[in-house]
Amino acid sequence: MANKDTRDIVITRILNAPVETVWKLWTDPKAVTGWWGPEDYTSPSARIDLREGGSYVFSMRAPSDQGGQESFTGGTYKKITPMKRLEFTQNLTDETGKPLAADDLPAGFSQNVHTIVEFRDVNGLTELTITEKGWTRSLMSVFAYAGMHQSLDKMAAGLDKNKAVQV
Repeated sequence: MANKDTRDIVITRILNAPVETVWKLWTDPKAVTGWWGPEDYTSPSARIDLREGGSYVFSMRAPSDQGGQESFTGGTYKKITPMKRLEFTQNLTDETGKPLAADDLPAGFSQNVHTIVEFRDVNGLTELTITEKGWTRSLMSVFAYAGMHQSLDKMAAGLDKNKAVQV
């Protein structure tokens, strides 16, 4: 539950794919690199140890006209219910997954954001609900909200493209 100094971000999206496919997009490192990051960003690498207590590190590279820097998001899986729910922490990290020190974070950036991703079958489609708990009320929480929407737009476009190819 958010207090007055924090907020929760909740995003729900219906995706044109079965739960098994959307689950793989979140849990297969190669699949993650196809959609992770906001519009015009790429994800050169992803590492996933998919088990409770396991960790992940996803990279994100800015477009060259924005400097081309690479940053990393990582954390620890807290709960995994296959095809239904992922719970994990989210941090800005170095390339090894070590969380960045407070002095190295953008102003207002929250570390250890508790994230829950829920997958629900809706007549062969997937209702995906992402809840990120504990964002500091700042411009960074707005960027996080927009960035996740843009990442999901990329995910949805990739699913639609794959459907068109299979027809």
